[in-house]
Amino acid sequence: MKAYMKLGAAALLSAMAVTACGCNKPATRPTGGNVTSIVINSSNGSPNSAGGSSSANASEPKDTTITADKTVKSGEMLTIKKGETLYINNGAELTVEGKIDCAKGGAIKIQSGGALLLNGEIKLDGDMELGGKLGIREKGAIEGKGTLKVLNLFSDIDCEGLCTAKIKAPKPVEKDGLTTVGGVLIVNKKYSVPEDYGDGLVIDEAYDKLLEMREDTGYPLALASGFRSYETQRELFEYYCSIDDYDSVVMYSAQPGHSEHQTGLAMDLGEVSEWYAETDEGAWLAANCHEYGFIIRYPADGTDKTGYDYEPWHVRYLGKSTAKLVRDSGLTLEEFLGVEAE
Repeated sequence: MKAYMKLGAAALLSAMAVTACGCNKPATRPTGGNVTSIVINSSNGSPNSAGGSSSANASEPKDTTITADKTVKSGEMLTIKKGETLYINNGAELTVEGKIDCAKGGAIKIQSGGALLLNGEIKLDGDMELGGKLGIREKGAIEGKGTLKVLNLFSDIDCEGLCTAKIKAPKPVEKDGLTTVGGVLIVNKKYSVPEDYGDGLVIDEAYDKLLEMREDTGYPLALASGFRSYETQRELFEYYCSIDDYDSVVMYSAQPGHSEHQTGLAMDLGEVSEWYAETDEGAWLAANCHEYGFIIRYPADGTDKTGYDYEPWHVRYLGKSTAKLVRDSGLTLEEFLGVEAE
């Protein structure tokens, strides 16, 4: 909502004061240097199915299947050439302390029940298909011009490190009046929630993380607005339309059923003003909220993607790993999930 509307709507906003749960609070990346090259293609005409053993010097590309736990050690490089696929099967875990170089036209497929644990680097110019689990530890990094395709849930990724490769989200799923993408609930001008959705609370996990941010920083991070019911959002939207033209209102206020506040996952923090971004608290929030699982939902350069004006005070809770992935992508939530805003 616009700062200049704040005082005019004071009575309404006070009636919407958040009902928050009474929850208790609860290095350097690997660089280049001498590496041992591990070539994954086999020397015969059949795929190389191994608990990690590799054979070398085949002229034609071959697939490799990891069927038991294996480690690419520090100083080693696993090379996946054009036309080659590395499969990590159900029950197998590939730990990468060294490097993987996946060329354009190559692929890494983490099957359901399989896992890749990354402490080193992956140069991904091909494709990675995630049907299992992916752990990117603090010093781990996935970079390159390739694509990481998430087949199921974003919670299948535990990201503490860096992932700048393009991430392709699964298709939206509609169930019981809700739309999720990879398990992430999406609410915007196009996607809504039912009138009776929500229990009147900011969800416990999101509120706990707010308390944690306050404790860690000393900033008050005042909760200006948390959960809003369908009815409260309707009253607020109608009020704004009574004092401003409709085309302006829809850029800063959601219609009922289309507000993230009704999910219990969104909060307005600090000052409801664009000037908030220039305060020490607002600047800290923008730079660091992803470390606590939040994103700035409506960034300054994202109006044409989100459908809303810049709101440096409005945060959306996604969980720490997914928030970091969105942050590192430099995209709005709509772009990251591959959905339209309206």
